[in-house]
Amino acid sequence: MQQQPIEKFRIVLIKPSKYDDDGYVIRFWKGVLPSNTLNVLHGLTEDVKQRRVFGDLPIEVTTFDETAEKIPLKQIIHWGREPNTRLLVCMVGVQTNQFPRAVDMARILRAEGITVIIGGFHTSGTVNMLGEQEPDIQELFRDGICAVSGEVEGKWDMILTDFLHGELQPLYSFAQDLQSLVDIEDSPLPKTSAKTMEHFAYPSFGTADTSRGCPFACSFCTIINVQGRKMRERSPESIAAMIRKNYLEHGVSFYFFTDDNFARKKLWRETFEEIIKLREEGIDATFMMQVDLAKKPKEFVKLAAKAGCTQVFIGMESVNPQNLQAEGKKQNKVEEYREIIQEWHASGVVVHTGYIIGLPWDSKQQVPEDIRFLMDEVGPDQASFFMLTPLPGSHDHREMKKRGDWMDPDFNKRDSFHATIKHPLMTDQEWTECYENAWKTFYSKEYMIKVLSRWTDHPKSYWNLMSIFFWYKNAALIEKQHPMVAGFFRLKDRKARRPGYAVDSLPVHAWKRAKEITNLFITWAKFLKEMEEVWLQTRKRSETEERWLEQIQKVQADVWQALRIGELQKLYNNAKETLPERARSLLEPLEELSSRVLYDRADLNRFLKQWENLRHKIQELRLGETDAARHWLDEMHNLQANIRLSDRIHEWQEAYARLRNSLPAKGRLSLIRFDANNNRVVYSRQELQRTWTQTITHTRQMRLWQIRPWRLTRAMIEDFSLTTSFAANFRAFARH
Repeated sequence: MQQQPIEKFRIVLIKPSKYDDDGYVIRFWKGVLPSNTLNVLHGLTEDVKQRRVFGDLPIEVTTFDETAEKIPLKQIIHWGREPNTRLLVCMVGVQTNQFPRAVDMARILRAEGITVIIGGFHTSGTVNMLGEQEPDIQELFRDGICAVSGEVEGKWDMILTDFLHGELQPLYSFAQDLQSLVDIEDSPLPKTSAKTMEHFAYPSFGTADTSRGCPFACSFCTIINVQGRKMRERSPESIAAMIRKNYLEHGVSFYFFTDDNFARKKLWRETFEEIIKLREEGIDATFMMQVDLAKKPKEFVKLAAKAGCTQVFIGMESVNPQNLQAEGKKQNKVEEYREIIQEWHASGVVVHTGYIIGLPWDSKQQVPEDIRFLMDEVGPDQASFFMLTPLPGSHDHREMKKRGDWMDPDFNKRDSFHATIKHPLMTDQEWTECYENAWKTFYSKEYMIKVLSRWTDHPKSYWNLMSIFFWYKNAALIEKQHPMVAGFFRLKDRKARRPGYAVDSLPVHAWKRAKEITNLFITWAKFLKEMEEVWLQTRKRSETEERWLEQIQKVQADVWQALRIGELQKLYNNAKETLPERARSLLEPLEELSSRVLYDRADLNRFLKQWENLRHKIQELRLGETDAARHWLDEMHNLQANIRLSDRIHEWQEAYARLRNSLPAKGRLSLIRFDANNNRVVYSRQELQRTWTQTITHTRQMRLWQIRPWRLTRAMIEDFSLTTSFAANFRAFARH
């Protein structure tokens, strides 16, 4: 039978996602981090078209990133049935945790006779370190799925030619010799798909690898066994040309340079200088990059900042020297961490650190201490936490297989967010709790305030960090996904579920999602209020405003110290658990009074009267409570018993009379509160705290079918909306 002529060559590039613990594909309404491998393969394929490798044969390239796009498998199958069309589907950049999802999609397509290739770090690391006889690689061969190991620059033409000639091999392995990997100096550059980027929160976000490889030998790393320890680089001129083209034609203004170690590039200086020239032309492109903690030339940090580096990712991994020694991270010196970070800060660059939990010397007691040391002594602006996971392609994984150590057989869990091995000092539950608590501790309101306060004089860095905190805290603590694979607002396709999991009926699925989304809205309302509080306490203030706050603080601190309000507040906080409901109800005004700011004599007189009434309530409560409650009430009473104010009140009244004459209208200072514990004025909306608590309690008590979502949403918007200035500033940053 004569073969029909080929009139169209269609190539579909898919970056697969993974399954969650309930078997649903993880997908978001808007993604955040686009896939560089997807862009690299897109660029290589476009280069094949431009060079007319297959003559006049039309080539159509379509990309999908499943993190933010639903993969239209039915549509792809339909494309495969179009007459005189050859269809090739490539699962690209597949990591170990994405391998099960990639294989499941590949099997669906193979059942329809569509050719599928799978490549990425899982197939590359497995074949390179363990060989093609591994069960998961053999499974691909049995299913008729082609596997690729290594980089395909210089080889992509050959693979596509084999496919068109019906001669596609089961395996293409290009990384057997790590000393002779492909030279990428003038390789085609990554190409961003405008169609795919529509599904991401920041369409102006681009990715590019300016070099590959890393000279170090960390035992948990897969990079060095796939991309080698010999640095290979794209030419500085080609990087500059890409940035210029994408900026002018597609508006791409921010890049994540995905190089595993930008600092080890031989041509780092030349690359920075080429980008600096672009900025001098008026091309305002900025970037983040990954570097190590080893010593660098003095000019490195300053040139990076001048070239537009706004954020640097540093693989710190641990603050425990024993852990670093155990994992071959000898280049990291804990005693140098703080100095290195301060050097980046001095040049206006935000520092993001990667931190591994579950290294050999970690324990449930030690990890919290190390995280506190990281925050208090080292002081990075941002952190990403990972659980130690031996991945195929790493030295650790190969050695564990040799020893026969247990590893969770489900590749879907090999994401560095699950306990997949036995830790010597922690149970799985303890390990997981340490990991989750690290996120909660680092991204606490207090630490976010501390970090943002460093950057109030650098508006761009400040708002960059604010947006990162939104993204990271929402992902890690609300969506319960790692921020580097998460986006905004999780979507769940009822039918896109892992084989072996039951597909719920439409009513059951809708009911579950309604409950999840309702709880999500409630959590978001609380989260937005917290972030507004962070902004209020860290935003840049004018000199006039600072002068007003200083005057208020000076006068009020004198009153609060004389009344010992901070001490009383601490006593009350300690007593809350012991006091009965009636006592807590009567003493509720204590929290509101202790945070109230006074502006004039009338405020002072009103406050002193209410404070005196509160003292009488404490005295009355002492007479009828249990011994445990009376102990605390006695302490509170004794604290105030010896206070004599008669000789101070007139002095305070005069001070407030003078203060009133120097302040603006109260409305302009309506969002300030007094921190009694630290005797200082802060911006806050603490008066909403009680309203919020009551709303949450009431909502949880309601039956779900009684909630009208539009009414609940409207109420939350009315009660917990961001201030106009906060919303306007954040929207302005998001646009840019």
